[in-house]
Amino acid sequence: MDLIIFIVGFLIFVIYLVAFLTVIYRQNKIQDEELENDPEMPNKSF
Repeated sequence: MDLIIFIVGFLIFVIYLVAFLTVIYRQNKIQDEELENDPEMPNKSF
């Protein structure tokens, strides 16, 4: 019984961790795209 509870809790933790890292990755990608398209930032290509 204790092993089943441990496995279920571990699976929930792993799913949460994967979802959390996915959100961080996607938001970072969106932020990079917005930074590249920001008209107020100086042009980086010289």
